[in-house]
Amino acid sequence: MQIRKLTDWHEWLESSRIIDTSFLHGWDEKKEEEKYRRQGAGEIPRNEEAWGAFDEDGRMLTSIVTSARKVMYEKQIIPISEVDRVASLPERRGGGNVRAMMAEVLRDFRARGDLFAVLHPFSFAFYRKFGFDLIVRSVRQKFPVGELKDCSCDLSVRQVRSADEMPALRHLYEQYIRDKNLADLRTGKDWEYRGNGEYGEPDWWSGGKQEYTYIFSDGTGDHAYLKFVFEPGPDGPFTGDLRATDIAYDSPQAFRSILGFIYGMRAKLVNVVLEIPDEIDLSVMVPECDHVQQTLEGHLMGRVLNVEKVLLTLTQPSGTGSYAIRVMDRFLPENTGVYEVRYQDGKTVSMEKTDGVYDLAVSVETFSQLAAGLYGLRTAAFRPGTEITGKEDILSQVFHKKNVYAS
Repeated sequence: MQIRKLTDWHEWLESSRIIDTSFLHGWDEKKEEEKYRRQGAGEIPRNEEAWGAFDEDGRMLTSIVTSARKVMYEKQIIPISEVDRVASLPERRGGGNVRAMMAEVLRDFRARGDLFAVLHPFSFAFYRKFGFDLIVRSVRQKFPVGELKDCSCDLSVRQVRSADEMPALRHLYEQYIRDKNLADLRTGKDWEYRGNGEYGEPDWWSGGKQEYTYIFSDGTGDHAYLKFVFEPGPDGPFTGDLRATDIAYDSPQAFRSILGFIYGMRAKLVNVVLEIPDEIDLSVMVPECDHVQQTLEGHLMGRVLNVEKVLLTLTQPSGTGSYAIRVMDRFLPENTGVYEVRYQDGKTVSMEKTDGVYDLAVSVETFSQLAAGLYGLRTAAFRPGTEITGKEDILSQVFHKKNVYAS
């Protein structure tokens, strides 16, 4: 079996066929051929890479499509890659093709300097075989609009109606994600104005519904925005739910103004649906806590590609000290080892990979979750394979719950 990147538009077309057939999406050969032919000619941009696994006769059996991204991590911008689509033809499954390809792809990501790989799984169990685990979770919170009766909007509100507002939206977003690990640094088409008050790539989940965007300001500047769709309820188009599709705010006060603005639409609304970082628990903010339905979405899995680089990037404790952590990575054994970290004033000053004693032992799955900030050391202690042997106070300062956000 040969595994390699695909460089010809005919191969991109075959990759598309394999993926659509695998997921039973149907395949429009004419439309796809036009798309990839134009990409091959440079007439339209190509923002992804595709890999293929070929049998001895040169037939493509399996394909993986990936894309490079920039995200926030520890208040820095870092490179990561997303595994967008993984597919084998139904008649070619069970031969280990995906496992072999995934190893090749992840090592390619690692070699070019990516710290994490992420993906949206169809099955968590399937991707755990490759060292992935839940790395970002969002909580969908649904509640009756009447629960916002105590909220008021203390800011001025204007609807986005032109491309002139794109810089304001982008600035608010980039301020919002500064302290949120793994939040996308949106660029390009994400901030293109599409007309009709809409911007960015069309949201697949909105199903073609009209999106509305409002900016919240006062005399000192812009402080928040809300983008949402209206979803008619069972009684017809006259009442229904507001579902936020994008939100950013620079303070708790600005967030409360968003809620007050939403309450002002109560004649039309029945429920409000928000997906926001789990730093905000709306059940402790509304009069009737049991009226808030909370659903864990958890659609993003990830894994560390280079343990050493992540430890070098992590914010360390103040003062001077050291600790040693052992990581076990069965899929990328080059990560396995004991890492002795010496730090000073919040930064790593030296690191050595050794075979010595350690203060913490974890699997690469647990290390990835700790490094992202999904949870802290105390929760990690309950994970299989975790062993804490010393320096618990220091390790708790390194590995604690942080704002993690899949934007």
